[in-house]
Amino acid sequence: MTFLHMADLHLSMNEKEYSLSVFQEVLQIAKEEGCRWILICGDLFDSWEDLLQLREEVRNLIRSYESNFQTFFVPGNHEVGKTPKALDLLKKLDLGGIQLGADYPFTVRKIDPVVEILSVPYSQEPLSVESWQIPPKQSTYRILAAHGTVPGVVYQGEGEEELGALDLSSFQRFEIDYAALGHLHVPLEDRSGTIPFIYPGSGRVWRAGEEGPRSVAIWELTGAEEDSKRGRAGSPLVKVRRKVLLSAGKFLAVDVEVTLEGNIQEPKIPEDVGRADWIQLSLVGITEDERKTREQAEKVRTQLEKHVRKVTVDFSRMEWMEGVSSHPLAQRFLSEWETQYRKAEGEEKNILRYARLHGLRTIQELRGGRK
Repeated sequence: MTFLHMADLHLSMNEKEYSLSVFQEVLQIAKEEGCRWILICGDLFDSWEDLLQLREEVRNLIRSYESNFQTFFVPGNHEVGKTPKALDLLKKLDLGGIQLGADYPFTVRKIDPVVEILSVPYSQEPLSVESWQIPPKQSTYRILAAHGTVPGVVYQGEGEEELGALDLSSFQRFEIDYAALGHLHVPLEDRSGTIPFIYPGSGRVWRAGEEGPRSVAIWELTGAEEDSKRGRAGSPLVKVRRKVLLSAGKFLAVDVEVTLEGNIQEPKIPEDVGRADWIQLSLVGITEDERKTREQAEKVRTQLEKHVRKVTVDFSRMEWMEGVSSHPLAQRFLSEWETQYRKAEGEEKNILRYARLHGLRTIQELRGGRK
């Protein structure tokens, strides 16, 4: 049996065409891979409002694939985290062919003769797993499907507190074989703990810094007979591979040098940049004319935006130093720096760029100037 595991697609009205195109690709991959199920582990939608406005499009997309596979959806924090009684409301909505694991605190459902799902929707309250009365395992595989973080795994999220912590050791007594998780936007697979767990990563580039290809996980469940031949009785084998989502595009961080006069260099954009990509221009250096630098950056951003999905500008590595170049010490320093920079090659040029920044910063502090 094969199924597709995805999470954190964050379908949104703000990027409707782009995000739905990625979802369309996911459905097509599931068909081509012969998957029997798609398992969505939270944050299919970016917000409750997006869920309400996009559910018809999602229903229509899934309807055309209903003869190929079925879909199971466990809500995440972006669907239910900020809406009172969202789980109860969600169960009353028409989601078409999507089967919903929204019963709090858990649902156990047999989805195949050899597979059952223990689904745990996102909860704003701590999970009292110790008190759960879960029936004994009835299938070869029991898979935990949930949305949250695992203690000990670093979560680099959107500035929120750690959400929906899942202490997998607490689930061990429920005879879980594998955990299919969502919430972590970086693909991760760990088979060393009490319960092996897998994060497919975010289905699209949703946040700045999400570098690397976006993907879904394809799970191949070998079945009890093959496991027995491999000498793995009682420990069902799951093979996992990843399928890159081409329509998701990529995140590209591009350093752009700033001169003291306020000019910015032309950014070096890769030739293979595409319409689905997100470029972030990171301005690096010192300027004495902040307004000029920002105006030039806006012109570059507007021009690049014609060719990609999104362009943002990061000013956090740029500094404004009023009148620093007029200081005699700075003039001597810059003269010597330019001589050395012309001779430098490769990594030495990068080192000299940092030296220039820190040297001028020190001179500015010594003269008591604004920064």
